[in-house]
Parts: sequence; structure tokens; C-alpha cells
Amino acid sequence: MAESLREQLGTGANFRVRVTIIGALVSVIPLIGISVLLPDDGRTALFWVYWAGLTGCLLHLLWILFKNPTPSKRPLLLTRDLAMGWALLLPSLISSFWPGIVGAPLFTVLVGATWVAEKIRNRSVAS
Repeated sequence: MAESLREQLGTGANFRVRVTIIGALVSVIPLIGISVLLPDDGRTALFWVYWAGLTGCLLHLLWILFKNPTPSKRPLLLTRDLAMGWALLLPSLISSFWPGIVGAPLFTVLVGATWVAEKIRNRSVAS
């Protein structure tokens, strides 16, 4: 079972992107469960730690995008996986993390912009 799951998640940058997104989405469940049990001060600290984790997830996706700037030179399906960064909007909405609410959709737009920029560049070179 573990081997097939590992194979489905891919390798290299695809693996890192998929695990980052899945980890951020799944981590909402313990956040809600633990925050119900904590007093107000503990809940505030918990949310700050969670927001730091979401920031790390967004920065990690951004770092992978900068390491692979041109879609034609990216590993297979990496553009699609990076475009799934919009999914970080859900944990950001649940935890009221406004930089993630704004940053997750903008990250997806940035991934699309790299694709469009490469298509425009290739069209002008071919002409």
C-alpha cells in the first residue's frame, strides 16, 4: 500500500508540491479539533503557528515555481500540480489567514502567467 501511494505521488518536484498541498489541506482537521479544546490564549498561539505553516507552504510552492520557471522545461504534470496551489485557499479561509486568501489564487494566476508568457515568447520567436 505504501509503495503504491508513493508511486502515485510522483517524484522530485511533483512529489514536493503534492505533499505540500495535501499536508496543508489535511492539517485543518487537527487545527479545528485542538482549537476547540484550548483556552483563548492557547488558541491564539495555535493559529499563529498554523499561519506560519501555511506561509511556509506558499513559500515552498513559490520556490519550486522559481526553480522551474518555464513550463516546457518542467517535469511532466508539474504545471498542473503548481496550479493546484489555489487549494491552499480552503485552509486559509477556515483559519482566517488573509495572506493565504489573497496569495493562493494569485499564485495560481502566476503559474498561468508563466505558461502564457512562454507561449507569447515562442510565437514571437517563430515569426
